[in-house]
Formats: sequence, C-alpha cells, structure tokens
Amino acid sequence: MWEMNSVTALLMIGPGGPGRIERRVAASRWAAAADAVATLKRIPAVDRIVVALPEAERLHLPFANDERLIWDYDPPGQPFHFGNRVAEIIQRHRASRMIYLGAGSMPLLPAPDLAEAISHVASSLGRVAVANNVHSADWVAFSHAGSVTEITHWLDRDNMLAWRLRESAGYEVTSLPPSAATRLDIDTPFDLQVLALHPRAPPTLRGQLDDIGPELNLHQLRRTVEILRTPGSRVTLIGRVPSAAGRLLESRSRCWTRVLSEERGMAANRRQAAGQVFSIVADHIGRAGEVEFVSQLAQTSDVVLWDTRVYLAHHHCWPPAEERFASDLGRLELIYDERLSRLTEAVMAAPIPIILGGHNVVSGGLYALMEITES
Repeated sequence: MWEMNSVTALLMIGPGGPGRIERRVAASRWAAAADAVATLKRIPAVDRIVVALPEAERLHLPFANDERLIWDYDPPGQPFHFGNRVAEIIQRHRASRMIYLGAGSMPLLPAPDLAEAISHVASSLGRVAVANNVHSADWVAFSHAGSVTEITHWLDRDNMLAWRLRESAGYEVTSLPPSAATRLDIDTPFDLQVLALHPRAPPTLRGQLDDIGPELNLHQLRRTVEILRTPGSRVTLIGRVPSAAGRLLESRSRCWTRVLSEERGMAANRRQAAGQVFSIVADHIGRAGEVEFVSQLAQTSDVVLWDTRVYLAHHHCWPPAEERFASDLGRLELIYDERLSRLTEAVMAAPIPIILGGHNVVSGGLYALMEITES
C-alpha cells in the first residue's frame, strides 16, 4: 500500500467580461466553482484549495471564507499565460501534487469519481496524471507538480495540460471515459441551457440557472430533446465532433445520424492561432451562402447541433465573446460582425431547431442531452 500524500487543489477563475451574456456565463461558472469547492473540501487527500483569479472578481464569488481556501490574485498589469501562472503558483505554494480545475470544469462530475482521481495521484510514486480528457483537458490531477516548469512554454491554454504532460513530460496519463460528467464544462450559453434541463446540476449552480432561466431561450433545446426521443429522427452534427459522439447516438438513440467532423484539436495544436484552420463546411457555405446551406440542412435533418467556432476560425473571424454568445442564443440585435450575423439570421429562420455553440454542443453537451432524453 502506497503512502497517501496531500494534494493541492488549484481552481482558476478568469474575468467575466463586460457584456450581459458574458456576465451570465461567468456567474454560472462561479456558481459551479462554489459547488466544486464544496466537493473538494470533503476529500481527505486535499489539504488546501488555492483560488487563482483577478482581484476584481472576488466580489462576485459565492464562496464562504474557509481556512482551507487560499486566495491568489493574478499579478496586475501583466498579460496572462496559463503555463507561467500555474508554474508560479506551484513554486510559491511548494505544491508537490496538484489537481488543476477551471471554474466551470466539472458541473456534473460525481464526487466519488473526483475523489478516486485525486487518490490515485496522491498514492502514486511515478509521474502520473488523471484528466477528464487528455486531448482537451478541463481538469487534471497530477503528481510531481514541479515538472510543469518543463513544459510551460507549451501551455498557452489549460486544455493543453494533460496532452503535454504525456507527450513532453513523460507522464502516464489516464483519461476518464467520455460522458456528460467528464466532458461537459461551462464555456458558452449552450452549456447553461443544457445544464438548466439536466436533473443532476449541483445546488449552487441550479439556483443560478433558475434565476436566469427566462434569458436562456430553452424552447429550441426542448424541441431538440423531443426529436432525440423520436425514433427515426435525423440528427446532424457539425464541427469538432469526436468519434465517440456518433457512437453515442447510435447506441443510445434510434436516430439517423449525419456527422460533419473537422478540425478537432484546432486550439490545442495551435492551428487556430497559426491561422491554419480549414473547414470544408465553411468553404461550402462561402460558395452556396448561409441561407442555401441552412436550407440544405433543413431538407436533410430534423435537428442540427453545430459547433460554429470551426466556421469562424476558418474565416479568421473571431468576434468578441458577447457576439458569439448572442449568436448561440439567437440574439441577432447584439451581433455586429456581418458574417456571424448572416449565419445567425439564416439559422433563426430555419424550420428545424439548429443549436449553436462551441465544442460542447457536439461533445459534453451531447452526452448531457442524451441523459436528459432518458430521464
């Protein structure tokens, strides 16, 4: 039996953004973070919880003061770099084993699963890590925390952490099986929509979602749930669709599925940052036009789940988060980018529900949707 060592939890919270929809998404992440902290406090191997955030954000957090909580504010006036920030925290707090988690990274993860991942790291001697998803991590538990300094230059974003621990630092990384619990995090309004309908949303987050429910425009998602429950329905997935998503629909629904999958890992492998994203779907829309493409979707589908970020990256078009989120909610009056406005207008006029969002709309959110259809 290995000796159990203490683990430092590092919870990172980013700025909320100036727009109303951005603030709603941020407040839901903060609520989910409060639920995650409550869970971490119940895990014996976790000896302290470091909350890293811009100082201005502490005013918004639904956390009670606790001796196990350590507030660690981002250095003012410095550009944020994920890898450098994590390495600095590890060194200053002398953390030897750590679980990193983003604020909205585990809204549906059962406490026993989290405790098991932490215990595995706490009792291991070698370089080991457990992540929700090795290819695009939202949370990672890992030993030998100081070794992160070897790979900080790779870590522009948190979703690269598990992959780089394995590929560049010699870690044995365990990735948990795909499910709503391991793949859904809070990034976009779609994630709030699906969590608002999910029966297992944790208590602080549930209260937040109930408060903002009228703003989430849940009608189309409720239609989607009924379509997924209907045998013989035609479902189209577009964007960074993992292979497991198609298998999920085949095994847990009686729908016909069309998958247009491309540019998986475009952020983690830096293709987006390098301007190298190429989307066959986006190229086709450029030739046919948004209205015609949506008409084609309506002729071949009963419902569409569309990760539009690939479309935007293809066109080197990345409007502010508030506009991307407005598109997800069908708030055309808040969108100023002409390309995104044309696409959103065409989608809103479609006779079928077309659900827009980021990666979760074809990944973790799809798992959650299937759980909702089965509830």
